[in-house]
Amino acid sequence: MRLDDKTVVLTGATSGIGEAAARLLAPSVRTLVIQGPEPASDVAPLIKELGGETDVHYVRADFTSFAQVRRAGTEIRAAVPAIDVLVNNAGVPGAGRRRVTTDGNERTLQVNYLALTLLTQRLLPAIHRGGRIVNVSSTTHRMTGLALDDLNLTDGYDAVRAYAQSKLAILSYSLRLAGELAGRGVDVVTISPGVISTGLLHAMFGGGGVRVEHGGRRVIEAITAEVPTGTYIDDGEIVAPSDEARDPSVAAALAARTTSLIRH
Repeated sequence: MRLDDKTVVLTGATSGIGEAAARLLAPSVRTLVIQGPEPASDVAPLIKELGGETDVHYVRADFTSFAQVRRAGTEIRAAVPAIDVLVNNAGVPGAGRRRVTTDGNERTLQVNYLALTLLTQRLLPAIHRGGRIVNVSSTTHRMTGLALDDLNLTDGYDAVRAYAQSKLAILSYSLRLAGELAGRGVDVVTISPGVISTGLLHAMFGGGGVRVEHGGRRVIEAITAEVPTGTYIDDGEIVAPSDEARDPSVAAALAARTTSLIRH
């Protein structure tokens, strides 16, 4: 996919991998919509840097609130009626102690996964044939299974488990979505950008990782790569996700539970 005439929506774009991807995308695309939780005044310097010939829009939304996710979807649709690429990158680390959103969900699950599905649903009508959805997962999805009877981890919570489960949910959802959208000509690609030196990584694992620009480049590669829908790319290599991520029965059960949690 060429980027020069495209409209791209990028969540989690005000820090870490998302900000790095935004800086790489801005000189190449026609329109860039970025999302973050910060007030617009805090993001103004970044928007100024990203501007120039590119039309840049900022949408503020805290993904711990479904109301704000829905509002973000409405604002994005108003700003850009047609979308070529949606990159769902927003994410938080698992907290040291279990935290619950005002919507009643474990925070990591809601921000990383449930909000992603809700925003994607709201924006799907604007993504036209030939478009692509890129969902950012993680190789940590292999570290756990989905607690389908207790996705909110009311029993046995720990930070890494919460994060890994949210990333496994993203992969399972993405593969199911790829099948659903195949007839519409909209691709779904999921990536693990690698072990990147971000606040998220350091919050859970203490340090390490390569520069955020590496993660930003992996996002761009996922947008432009000539790969089939449903592809999972782990740090530049096409690989098979875990068995559970590829299990259609698990995906169906997850979809039903997801709908229940968002409507709750």
